[in-house]
Amino acid sequence: MDRIRILLADDDRTFCELTGSLLIRAGYHAFSAQNIPQARSMLAAGDYDILMLDLCFPALSDGFELLEEVRDKLPQLLILMISGSGSNDDVVRAIKNGAHDFITKPIEPESLLVRIQNLGDRILKQRQIKALEHSAIAMVGVSDSLRKVFDHISAAAKTDLPVLITGETGVGKELAARAIHKLSAWGGHDMVSINCASVPKELFEAELFGYAKGAFTGAVSSFKGYFEFARDSSFFLDEISELPLNVQAKLLRVLSEGEVQRLGGKVDTVRTRVISASNADLPALVKIGAFRQDLYYRLDSLHIHIPPLRQRPEDITPLASHFLSDFCRRKQLPPKEISPRAEVWLAEQAWPGNARELKNCVERAAVLSQRDALMPEDFLAVDEEPDPSGLEPGTLRESLRKYEERLICLHLKANHYNVTQTARQLGIDKSNLWKRIHALGIDLGAESGN
Repeated sequence: MDRIRILLADDDRTFCELTGSLLIRAGYHAFSAQNIPQARSMLAAGDYDILMLDLCFPALSDGFELLEEVRDKLPQLLILMISGSGSNDDVVRAIKNGAHDFITKPIEPESLLVRIQNLGDRILKQRQIKALEHSAIAMVGVSDSLRKVFDHISAAAKTDLPVLITGETGVGKELAARAIHKLSAWGGHDMVSINCASVPKELFEAELFGYAKGAFTGAVSSFKGYFEFARDSSFFLDEISELPLNVQAKLLRVLSEGEVQRLGGKVDTVRTRVISASNADLPALVKIGAFRQDLYYRLDSLHIHIPPLRQRPEDITPLASHFLSDFCRRKQLPPKEISPRAEVWLAEQAWPGNARELKNCVERAAVLSQRDALMPEDFLAVDEEPDPSGLEPGTLRESLRKYEERLICLHLKANHYNVTQTARQLGIDKSNLWKRIHALGIDLGAESGN
């Protein structure tokens, strides 16, 4: 990740040189400006993370004017104000005008580095969140539970410990794995991944660890396994519960000793970071002997659980909007949005397939709907034809009745049970809607409106 860039604006050249050297030795990029015009010019031309701004310049009574300019034009820039007086009035005014911290001369090097470190931590966290939301991994959400997942991803990315990601199908376990990899020191390399459920049991060992020439009949040349491809990178094993017991023992050796051995070959050391995922209950599999306990503890060094979408309904609207805008952009479709009524409907669904199901539903609606703002009915689709052998007399009529009841209830709820507005939206007379409500036995209770 790029080093933090700091601009030091102070008319004291010696102070700038000494402080700049201190910051560079601490691992930062440091630049200096000896007057306000120069600082303005450098801020306009460069991309800085922190501005260290002195209050007093010869040609300007104080630095508050520049502080206010920066606050309005560069809101993402963090500002550390510097003063020779340290009066309480200056501190209060600086903070109120947008400064993030304040330090008084003479400055102790240790005190300055602590303050810069605190600001730097904020910047790195902002970068990580931005990377999570705007890169190809596209993890989007606003719920507290998902923010906790983001925090765990950020923490995991700082280490090379094995990570186990759990959650139902479709919650985004692979996206989380890619986020960890991308934010880690190995993010510049491609992550290697495998779905353990897709590999035949008899080929597992060869696929993961490779084999040497002549290891068995037909091995006319050496074959490099996944672990060797993942050298100095991350290796993601999805559906780890499907790993055969004999291969689990060899995986444990990789995690414990950092060693791999091709079939019929020599032992070799490999440096890789293992990230695994499962929608199964691994502790339960351990109890029945279907999964090694020692391997489970190794894989579970860091654990990230992603809750299902139904437990974080506040994430549904931003996630659906992201899927919609991304799909329209990629497919070069006219921009569309999700109507407030559709947002209500989407938030009320259970989404057993989680984000994957939501994505498919949104993309289908974007293709089929002719509206600029998607409505609830745009997300309702009959995807499968009924099996004629299973039909009984009256089935079609009953199915149509249930669908009509569901559609009317959906629109009534979206319109806060206002019958007039619901009839207008459905394109029927209000009297006819009342007849259908009574015929279908829909109970409006005390919530109905005119």
